[in-house]
Amino acid sequence: MNKIIKVKENRKDLKYKEYRKSFKRHKSNYYIRFCFIILLLCFVFLIYKNSMTQNENVLKVVTFYELFNKIGPINKRVLIFEPNYYHYECTPGFTKYFVDLGYNVDIIMQPSGIDSFIYFNKIEKICLFIYDNIDEINKNIYQLSLIIRKYDFVLVQTTDPTRKKLYTNLGFFNINNSIFVHHDLQYMGNEYINYINQNRIWALGDFKKVLFINPHYFGDIKLFDKNKITRFFLTASIGRNYKYLLESSEHLKRDNFVFEIIVTGRVNNLNVRKIPNCLKDNFIFLHNCNYTQFYNSILSSDYIILPLDPNQKFDREYNRYRSSGSIQLMLGFLKPVLINEEFKEVYHLNNENSLLYNNTNFYDVMKKAVLLSNKKYKIIQRNLIATAKNIYNLSINNVKKTIKSINKLRYMYHR
Repeated sequence: MNKIIKVKENRKDLKYKEYRKSFKRHKSNYYIRFCFIILLLCFVFLIYKNSMTQNENVLKVVTFYELFNKIGPINKRVLIFEPNYYHYECTPGFTKYFVDLGYNVDIIMQPSGIDSFIYFNKIEKICLFIYDNIDEINKNIYQLSLIIRKYDFVLVQTTDPTRKKLYTNLGFFNINNSIFVHHDLQYMGNEYINYINQNRIWALGDFKKVLFINPHYFGDIKLFDKNKITRFFLTASIGRNYKYLLESSEHLKRDNFVFEIIVTGRVNNLNVRKIPNCLKDNFIFLHNCNYTQFYNSILSSDYIILPLDPNQKFDREYNRYRSSGSIQLMLGFLKPVLINEEFKEVYHLNNENSLLYNNTNFYDVMKKAVLLSNKKYKIIQRNLIATAKNIYNLSINNVKKTIKSINKLRYMYHR
């Protein structure tokens, strides 16, 4: 019995030994597989991390205070400074000109301007330095005044007369590398007159007195077919007359035309309380939207309406002093504009690239826009592409004039 039992015990031992050997083999295989999976995961993580690093380089957003690390020499760099919470629709376009000329661009802006670059290519060439409010700038005037001298060029994107003290403290009027953008030449004080001959004053409209630089680049925008329900886009602005727009819209509604009008801008300029009840279904209000919503609402539209009235003194100034952002939106997003024919020349417009009206036929032009076939609509868009290219070429040549003038000044003061 003991023998038999012993034999059975030996068999158990043998099976156990075989099991252990088998387990070790499988364990070894599991271990190899486990290590392989870990290595694979590490490899994927490295790729992901590298991809994230590239994305961070593509759109690098850091705090304003990190700019102070650039106190040393800064080669082939431009600084764009926007002291306000608005006008960031201009920033991608100005950046584009410098990037195309081989410069890296640093931008001091508020957080609201970040998504103005959502369609921008070559983001790796720029860096956004974010500040929350103007107090951060005022508290660091001395450090920032030292930094701006190190750049090849410093572009003050909004030359606002209320910011004169800030510009003075930063030293913009005492350096040779500063460039000033005027959105309204009427506000150009005597302190800027000397810079006109130095090609250091820019305007978004072709007013001849100063350099014409229109920042209409937002990204490589593709052409869209005309919507089945015609959609107009409008930025509500202060001091503008919307009488013709509302009357013509009512007329279109009575004639059973189907259309929509998207309104952005400030609430108090044009809102739901200011339109007739019969048009409540035709108007879409997107007041105070962010730049992503702003851009997407333009992309989803067919036309931009710029209801300038030459009979109003405020609007007449758009022919001589003041620039309209709707023009750069039209050029950048390739959306034909409805505009009074008296304003066509200063914005390089004609019957081939826009829909011109006068004070008596605004309804007819709106009706034409609604009835326009997709084929004819695409022809206007292609004409707009040609216009945008011409304005780009004119603008970048003017940027080159500025660069040449500043380099000449730099040479004169350092020889």
